[in-house]
Amino acid sequence: MDGTFGRKTRRRGPIINITPLIDVMFLLLIFFMVSSTFRHNLGIDVSLPEADTATEQEMPPYEIIVRDTGEYLIGGDRNPVSLRQVREFLTQVMSREPEAAVVLQADPTADFNLVLDVIDTARKVGSKQLVIPTKPREVKNETGAEALP
Repeated sequence: MDGTFGRKTRRRGPIINITPLIDVMFLLLIFFMVSSTFRHNLGIDVSLPEADTATEQEMPPYEIIVRDTGEYLIGGDRNPVSLRQVREFLTQVMSREPEAAVVLQADPTADFNLVLDVIDTARKVGSKQLVIPTKPREVKNETGAEALP
């Protein structure tokens, strides 16, 4: 086709403007960063026992803590609960997710009977996976320095 004064006009190809796409991507990134929840195991004073065979694993979201003072804690809550409340918590978890794993964190100096009470309660409500976290044991050589296991 002829343009003004007999010149031929060049036909421009389709152009995809990616600026709005980049804006949308940044908005999505910000949305997911703000709406994500991050779980921290900070704030509860529990020292885990040591084990030679300890390995790093992903922790399930449901946890029960037995402190050395004889208190039970559920999840990240700092308020002590009774064994009956632990049972109710486990019953709710098992009704929502029958195959859910539950973490039992116990202080090494906690009364072993209290830990066994939680294990028995978990079995009674139908929990099939009970995770007991530990930390790797430090091995020392004859000089008292740390040695590799």
